[in-house]
Amino acid sequence: MTSVFRLGLVVTIALLTVRSGQAQADSADKEESGTTPAASSEPRGLQIQSLDDPALPLKPVKPRSAEEDARVNARAWYMTGRIHQQKQDYRSARDAYEQARQLDPEARYVYRDLIEIYFQLRQTDQAIKLAIKAVELDPTDYQMLRMVGWEMYKQRKLAEAIKYFEQARESPAIDQKSGFFVLINKDLGILYSNLGEADKAADCYEIVLQALLKPSSFALDSRTVSEFRKSQLTSFERIGQIMLAAKRTDRALTALERAQRERRGKPSAVNPLLAELYHQKEDNRKALEQLLIFFDANVQRGRGPYVLFRDILAKLDDSDSLLPRLEALSASAPENSELSLFLAETYIENDRLDDAEKIFLAALKERPTNGAYLGLTRIYRQQNKPRDLLANFAPPFLQALPMPDRPAAIQSELKAIVDSESLVEALIKIGTEDLEAANRELPFASFMLLAEVSSNTKRYDDAEAFYRYSLKINPAQVRLIVREFGGAMLEAERYATAAEIYEDATRNSLLQGDRAQNYLMLATSRELNAETDLAIAAIGNAAKLVPNNLLIEYREAWIYYHAHQYETAAQKYEAYIGKHKESPYVKQAKFSLSAIYVELGDLSKGEKILEDYLADNPDDPGVNNDLGYLYADQGKNLEKARSMIEKAVKAEPENPAYLDSLGWVLFKLKEFEAARDWLKKATKLENGNDSTIWDHLG
Repeated sequence: MTSVFRLGLVVTIALLTVRSGQAQADSADKEESGTTPAASSEPRGLQIQSLDDPALPLKPVKPRSAEEDARVNARAWYMTGRIHQQKQDYRSARDAYEQARQLDPEARYVYRDLIEIYFQLRQTDQAIKLAIKAVELDPTDYQMLRMVGWEMYKQRKLAEAIKYFEQARESPAIDQKSGFFVLINKDLGILYSNLGEADKAADCYEIVLQALLKPSSFALDSRTVSEFRKSQLTSFERIGQIMLAAKRTDRALTALERAQRERRGKPSAVNPLLAELYHQKEDNRKALEQLLIFFDANVQRGRGPYVLFRDILAKLDDSDSLLPRLEALSASAPENSELSLFLAETYIENDRLDDAEKIFLAALKERPTNGAYLGLTRIYRQQNKPRDLLANFAPPFLQALPMPDRPAAIQSELKAIVDSESLVEALIKIGTEDLEAANRELPFASFMLLAEVSSNTKRYDDAEAFYRYSLKINPAQVRLIVREFGGAMLEAERYATAAEIYEDATRNSLLQGDRAQNYLMLATSRELNAETDLAIAAIGNAAKLVPNNLLIEYREAWIYYHAHQYETAAQKYEAYIGKHKESPYVKQAKFSLSAIYVELGDLSKGEKILEDYLADNPDDPGVNNDLGYLYADQGKNLEKARSMIEKAVKAEPENPAYLDSLGWVLFKLKEFEAARDWLKKATKLENGNDSTIWDHLG
């Protein structure tokens, strides 16, 4: 019997019961008024027509419990919601479904429709909360798990997305020969590929490949197969790329041969992939054949095929032919910009800087690109032409500034400039002269680059001057300047200047949306400048703007800790840890709380926090170091402490704090020479000039 039929039966019986009861009540009223003859002793049932068998009121042998009544009523509210949903009255449907859920919170049948309604009403957060609850009620519901996974992916919570997708794939309820199983593996494969986890991506795409090669094995219909083949994410070409990344050459060959067959052997992007495959298999002659087919067709596909061309020729001991081959290819396809730029880069490698410069300058006339700008930057750096370098490096540098992670080419070139003292001197001289000139010529991008170069070489006075002038000539870029300028002053330990920058930012009308962030940075700067009261006031302003913010609450506790107001700091950290168990800052909060109890003389409490954390995270380098050091400092559990600290050092061999801990535990074990060696090594590392390390060495 279907659930809908059962519900219909329940509603019908309930309705008949009510109507029958009402009929009896009406009859009783009529008797009292004398309008009808006296009722018989037999109960009268409900009859829609006179000849119907009367439907008598239900008198259950065992009355329903309150919980059973709630479940019945939940079904009725659920069906009411279905009616509203069919009428597209989504708000009424939501209210009815919520009534059903309140009456029977574990009624899994309610959740799917209610979640759909919340999505219809654009109440995404509530929909996701319910979906997570639904998979808690039924951890095998792979369809719901997949839906939650995609929502997590949309929110860029990749680790959580993977968790739900994997749970869906491993569900005992899913048929591993179904189309849905293929979909789940496709989803996971895309995620793993984006994260650079080649082997896991290949495992998932193996299922997709099997399904495309033999659709009947997974009950895939022709439409789905066609969509998979056309999609850039699931085509045979893409599967070949995934398998190549995982070094699974046999499966890559299977996929790429099918991709080539679909293109009827016409030259395409498949040829460089086949070339890469043969290159991996060290069959470089076949690899070269595939690339030459690709080049002859003049298909543009970025610089990757030309890099591969260079590598293949090197393996064939034919590197000398690279430049003439590239020149010939470029002459036959002058419109191929990627080829031209790669030829110019090859000219640089062969010290033909003038030839390279001509190509880059011509490319900039056609269309400004970072590749051309960076190529000219390399040339002018090697030729020691600082003004030309500044003009060409500034545009791509400025473009990369807002990025959380700057492109490797930008970072590499910046490092090369910073490493040349004479070049840095020349660049700063150009910028300083321009600041002092009556007619200033350098653009905003150049001053931002000069400020960065000055900051990276610890010329903080120059950096400050360049940042301040950048703000003067381009106030519209205040958000970018405040971030870079403030960060540079904090790094320089110029905390008063940093505080001035962030305080001005809190008042800037262009930065109203950033006020909480700037108050947070102002609080940090004030505390580092030993202005604790002002720091507390600033963090309070941030908290008013964004209540219950994880970072703001954490930073407030840190302020009291840094100010050595340990009792207040302990209260703040205790509250934070209890309130935000899943916070990304909770680990550091626990470590700080442990250190506070040690400072307060309660060593056992400090140890207990770290021991509890270690029990759940036995391989964490930080807790192994901190707890090991705490043991060593007390001269107890020394062998255990040594083992723990060695684990930390193995994980981070260049961490001076860990080397100091190892030296200290060895000292306690009376292994003085080994202790001295580790401590001396710690002092030579970056950030190794800590007074504690020198004290231990002394």
